Amino acid sequence: MFNKIHRVFHHSSPFKMSTQENPPGKILVEFSSPNIAKPFHMGHLRSTIIGNFVANLFEDFQHPVTRINYLGDWGTQFGLLKVGVDLLKIPDEELKSDPIKKLYQAYVAANEKAKEDEEIAAKAREIFSRMEMEDTDDLSKWNQYRDFTVNELRRVYSRLGVHFDQYDWESMYRRRNIEPVLNALREKGIISKESDGKEVTDVDGKKVTVVKSDGTTLYLARDIAAVLDRERKHNFSQLFYIVDNAQSDHFRALFHVTQKMGINRQLRHVKFGRIHGMSTRRGNIVFLEDILNEARAIMKEKQLKSPNTKVNLTDLSDRSSDILGISAVIVNDLKQKRQRDYAFDWNNALKVEGYTGIMLQYTHCRLFSLAEKAGVEADESLNPHILPQTLCQDILQEIDKFPRVLENTRDSLEACILVKYLFGLCSTVSRCLKTARVKHEPSNDLKRQRLLIFNTARSTLSRGMRILGLTPLDRM
Repeated sequence: MFNKIHRVFHHSSPFKMSTQENPPGKILVEFSSPNIAKPFHMGHLRSTIIGNFVANLFEDFQHPVTRINYLGDWGTQFGLLKVGVDLLKIPDEELKSDPIKKLYQAYVAANEKAKEDEEIAAKAREIFSRMEMEDTDDLSKWNQYRDFTVNELRRVYSRLGVHFDQYDWESMYRRRNIEPVLNALREKGIISKESDGKEVTDVDGKKVTVVKSDGTTLYLARDIAAVLDRERKHNFSQLFYIVDNAQSDHFRALFHVTQKMGINRQLRHVKFGRIHGMSTRRGNIVFLEDILNEARAIMKEKQLKSPNTKVNLTDLSDRSSDILGISAVIVNDLKQKRQRDYAFDWNNALKVEGYTGIMLQYTHCRLFSLAEKAGVEADESLNPHILPQTLCQDILQEIDKFPRVLENTRDSLEACILVKYLFGLCSTVSRCLKTARVKHEPSNDLKRQRLLIFNTARSTLSRGMRILGLTPLDRM
């Protein structure tokens, strides 16, 4: 047990494999994946939180991981988008300053107008048709909308503590680019033409459309092409799609087709349930930033009222309220069973007491403060002769469980296993702090041993928090 504690204390993974014998395979994680000009809804938020956790987890196991954001940027809706921007006369500078909301307003305006005027929908189809024919002017505007959107998304993702190695676009796999893939499907007899001109594939006795009768491709065709493209570019061993339960049929069809094509990579749909009842105090949330702003505002109110707040909230560079709010939202999500729907409640998620993200941050801050005020340096290794006198054996037993907890979390991809463990670790630390003194302990030997154990608990907590996607605070 002492060796395991020592390993965790020094932040090295107990799962690190030799790079010469059985090196860990490359992992691709596709997550978040919003559509341009549409709201970043709760499904995207859950995908972002869970996908970031999955990527962090496999990185902790020493796998090379590539994080992919696959954005929806192709289809008739982009004709509607262009019509809406023209209708509202939105200048480029205004679009650039707040692209996600402005493009959404344009999209809504065009949709509303299309209900009363059939020519609007016809114009949108005409614009998209020109895009498919590589019309320079329309594609130029489309590229501009994409660039504005991604720059804004990067800013918001950064605030959430999420990054991507690669931004892919649905348009990368439009008809012109994937004709060789469609030809291969035809040659292998995987898709066949119906009497109405549609091209379909048989999935467990059910016909699934791949190409529409007018020759345009559906999402399934583009996903098939994306798998082949990623296999060629990345030579991955596993590809995880972090998408809600509602898309199960789509992924069943995708995996069926790719298997028939001879792709022997592990593809997995990591399903999750829906969040119900998530709205701000002013009304329904539409955008991710609304969620983050609401969480920050509530946490700042709590900090202002608390006599224990250690940070200067008037300092504009202080991000503690933001980090605490984001921690609360993330942990409230990840403590749920992944595939279950759940009802969101701001009061429960942001409670200062109880099993929340605030508990993890508070314990980390408390342990940081303990080390800062200890007045001694911690020992570098455990001394079994005075271990019983430390009164911290319960913490050591909790730390000893950590490698198995991570393995179980990896095997199930259930973050709630790790969250539950970290809650238990925090509770154990809190109990031990009541009896195992450090600063006022007269024996320096005991001081240094206890500080080693508490520091190891903090490094274990920090590592677990970072896997979940949290930024551990030293003060709050």
